[in-house]
Amino acid sequence: MLKADKPWAEKGYVQMDEQLPVKAADITQSVYAGGSTLQKPVETADGITVTGEGFSVTFSKAEGTISNLTYGDQTVIESGKGPKLDAFRAPTDNDNWAMYKWASYGLDNLHHKAVSNSYSQRKDGAVQLAFTVESQAPYATKMHYTNGDREPQGTYTFEEDKNRPFGENDFKFTTNQIWTVYPDGSIELQSAITSNKPSADLARIGFAMQLPKDLDNFTYYGRGPVNNYNDRKTSQFIELHAQRVGDDIMLPKPQAMGNREEVRWCALTNDRGQGVLFVADGQMSASALPYSQKELAEAAHPYQLPASSGTHLHLDAKVTGLGGNSCGQGGPLAPDCTKGDDHNFGFIIRPLNIGRAMPSVITEKAAVKGIGEKPITISRSRTGVVSIASPYADRKVMYTVGNSKKAQAYTQPFDLRDGGTVKAWYADAPALVIAGTFAKIEEVPLEVIYASSVETGEGDASHLTDGDLGTIWHTMYSVTLAKYPHWVDFDAAAVKTMKGFVYTPRTDGPNGRVKDFEIYVSNDAKNWGEPVCKGSFQNSGEPQRVLFAKPVKARYIRFRALNEQGGNDYASGAEFNLIAE
Repeated sequence: MLKADKPWAEKGYVQMDEQLPVKAADITQSVYAGGSTLQKPVETADGITVTGEGFSVTFSKAEGTISNLTYGDQTVIESGKGPKLDAFRAPTDNDNWAMYKWASYGLDNLHHKAVSNSYSQRKDGAVQLAFTVESQAPYATKMHYTNGDREPQGTYTFEEDKNRPFGENDFKFTTNQIWTVYPDGSIELQSAITSNKPSADLARIGFAMQLPKDLDNFTYYGRGPVNNYNDRKTSQFIELHAQRVGDDIMLPKPQAMGNREEVRWCALTNDRGQGVLFVADGQMSASALPYSQKELAEAAHPYQLPASSGTHLHLDAKVTGLGGNSCGQGGPLAPDCTKGDDHNFGFIIRPLNIGRAMPSVITEKAAVKGIGEKPITISRSRTGVVSIASPYADRKVMYTVGNSKKAQAYTQPFDLRDGGTVKAWYADAPALVIAGTFAKIEEVPLEVIYASSVETGEGDASHLTDGDLGTIWHTMYSVTLAKYPHWVDFDAAAVKTMKGFVYTPRTDGPNGRVKDFEIYVSNDAKNWGEPVCKGSFQNSGEPQRVLFAKPVKARYIRFRALNEQGGNDYASGAEFNLIAE
């Protein structure tokens, strides 16, 4: 602090401060200490209902989540508004490096389908329910920018491409969820989240839900009191904070806001102190706003926001940082990005001052320790290898493949390139079955790992491998004009016998059509050696098929464009496919 008044600040002004960890938090209280019982679950065609003293919860068999939750006489979660997987946020000014990808994956319009469900009751009376949920948009989405001369002014609109329905090989999440309902009314969710595109850049990964509008007092123990993200958080201390939902709505252009990092728990209550407590299984990111992310994205100004439909709560395993691409040199650093790979995430729901006598006073010691089952993860690599992961090192996992009824203990990954259904369970908990269904891999999958130049917002190099002729790779031309040569590096996931490739130019015009090219291969993506193929393309919008003089074995392939058909400095392309055994 300043010891004396200065021209720029008064005495006592804090010039710098820091918060240092002393020791890890001690959480010794379990979520449930016993003392009451649950009624036998009631199963109908649509759901499974668990009822206890002072509460009732119904799980949707169609979506694998809470469809109704009532504590006492207060409904906390209404039909269709329970926790669902979410990976989207309303674009911020700095999200121009990735927001069009989010739309192309359909993250703004995920539909959720439970492909398996089972339940059982433990000896202590708690009921466990297991669901495998697939989350996918029905169509690819195109996000358009309107009502402004340039970004970030104006609004974003979302258009479903009805000519391109999503199928098995399009972007999709698979989440294995185990819900544990305790006799005292606490409900624990443990989830194992994966996708069929582990390299995908996401805005976030976690669960979104909508609570009643009157639950608008937001109290949390984590970093605050203002917005913070994992690349903008150290100035915000971990303390007990409280605010009104909506206090964050202050930006002239509505967008994602209100995120809080390293949250241990958060609570949403009405003015009588009644509500719900959400306790993280460790730490989480959290935000509570009076609008959905879609509503924020579609408004150009705060006055254009609709009347609040409720309190929209996000609890996330990770949220992508902001970076500085609106006025700087790129998006967030790699550690601050959220990918579509495997994530394990859990939290506990507990009533506050309603139903049973749970916590009545919110303090920084509100966290409890979960004792619910954690799910198995079933994932498949781009080459068709299936891995089954368990969070428990000492529990045997059993599995079956396809129509086989013979179970075997999982010991190592196995090939499933031809597709099929894998079912897995703990040997000591056979009632909780997790399933994953995989389509046959028809083509050699490629992943873009580097591009020498891209036009942000429209020309990402990943478009060369997305199977959509309507999207293109295009080198930078707006901020500065990148000059030839241009190149893109691809990963085939494993060593392949490469025979050639197919380059498809953009279909909407000649700009950027490559003329002369070179092809390089590598086994480490560092040493490329001499080109294995050189040539020239025809000046045509048709696919250009090129075979090598002789096959080569390699994992990585580099497409290097040397010039353009019209002599311009930019390059483009719609698709790049590898021909290999």
